[in-house]
Amino acid sequence: MKRTPQQIGGVTAPKRREQGFTLVELMMSLLILSIVTGAVFEQINQMQKKSSSEAMKLDMSQQARDFLDQTVRDLHMAGYPSVSMYSAPPRLSMVANGLVSVSPTQILLEGDVNNDGYVYSVLINYVAADPNDPNCPCIRRSAMRKIDADSFNQTTTPNYTETTSVLPPGQGIGQSGEDLFTYYDQSGTAVPVGGGIDIRASAATIATIKTVKINLSLLSRRDIDSNTLIRTSMSAAARVN
Repeated sequence: MKRTPQQIGGVTAPKRREQGFTLVELMMSLLILSIVTGAVFEQINQMQKKSSSEAMKLDMSQQARDFLDQTVRDLHMAGYPSVSMYSAPPRLSMVANGLVSVSPTQILLEGDVNNDGYVYSVLINYVAADPNDPNCPCIRRSAMRKIDADSFNQTTTPNYTETTSVLPPGQGIGQSGEDLFTYYDQSGTAVPVGGGIDIRASAATIATIKTVKINLSLLSRRDIDSNTLIRTSMSAAARVN
């Protein structure tokens, strides 16, 4: 008997068939894989954008809080120690005159702001622009130990701390809508300071200032997620002795 190739030992072997994917099936698989992978990476990208935006907002909030806390501490110590605390006439460097000059965007004050027994001349001012500083508009704070000279002839320093990306204070277009500093008397009535006053010509008016409100708005680069500018606004009030 002649055996066919499918018969081995009298047993018919199953027919072998070649199996695999057709080109259409392979393309469909690749398409589905691309869609799933794209969706996954899109979610990852959105999470990264969200994380970047939140980190930016956190940095701005922390910067604003640091500025407010420092300014409130400075204002609390303004005027300490005063001339009335000495039994004998002290040297000029030993007396803090408190608020020396005030305006909607600047404060010059004197006080033992470091709690080290020395009087410091502290300047806090808004800087609209500085060709050497791309972070402006900004607010700068500098402090120098007071010398034996009047409050308007103190030494200055090139060193300062800076709060960056400040939204310009004021009421005009492109401004925050509030002054950086507003002043109030004992009863809570606003004390008008115009463009600025100091103790040389307006000592009586400055003496009525008992509370200073700080209004700070920061405006940073665009939010990657929403494509809008990020604004952080905070305020604080400090009692002046």
